[in-house]
Amino acid sequence: MEKIFEGAISCKALLEAGTRNCIKLYIDKKKNTKDTRYLVSLAKNKSCEVIFCTREQINEMATGKTHGGILLLAEEKVIPQLTDIKAHGFLCYIDGVEDPYNLGSISRTLYASGCDAMILPKRDWSFAEQTILKASAGAYEKLPIYFVDSDEELVDYCAKNKLPILCAHRKDAVGLYDYSFESDFCLCLGGALRGLSSTITSASKQNIVVEYGRDFRNALDSASAAAVFSFEILRQEKKKKF
Repeated sequence: MEKIFEGAISCKALLEAGTRNCIKLYIDKKKNTKDTRYLVSLAKNKSCEVIFCTREQINEMATGKTHGGILLLAEEKVIPQLTDIKAHGFLCYIDGVEDPYNLGSISRTLYASGCDAMILPKRDWSFAEQTILKASAGAYEKLPIYFVDSDEELVDYCAKNKLPILCAHRKDAVGLYDYSFESDFCLCLGGALRGLSSTITSASKQNIVVEYGRDFRNALDSASAAAVFSFEILRQEKKKKF
């Protein structure tokens, strides 16, 4: 299925990533900037048709008002199953996220920190692709993302591929800054309300907790937890190299 994506950041990410078929790039014919010239060059290299339009024509095609005179007609994102590939490095399983803005924020954080792949419970996010792309500043398109059908499937996959499961879970946990992360692992983060399932926590090699600076008996939201964990993992990786 094809749809219109809006704005320079989203369109640039789609064209740069090359993970889906981009069909037509629409640009306000009065815009002639370094960014638009770059987009035109990208589109032509991807065999994507470039069409210069009036702002009125673009407004008629767009659903929002923040497109900045740039639209892209492209196919929907196809997210593969985790079981179809052999993943390694820093994998992050995100459960309990329902809001597309939160998913976009998490995608941005994981991509920026160097996470190798985000894993999600299988569901249809196509209705919110535009929102997720914008919230992630395009990172949702560039970060490798895979689906699992169930928590059991994730646990089985990690066991078969010798990927230790690490859970952001308070029971029997060590502090985040006291744990040395392996080179290959799957970090599991649950939503602030219901957390992770017993299927996941029972398979955990180690539970890890973010230690707070004061007495506060509430969990971080998923986006904040992803940021704290992923950038500590990046810090440790940089320390190993230098």
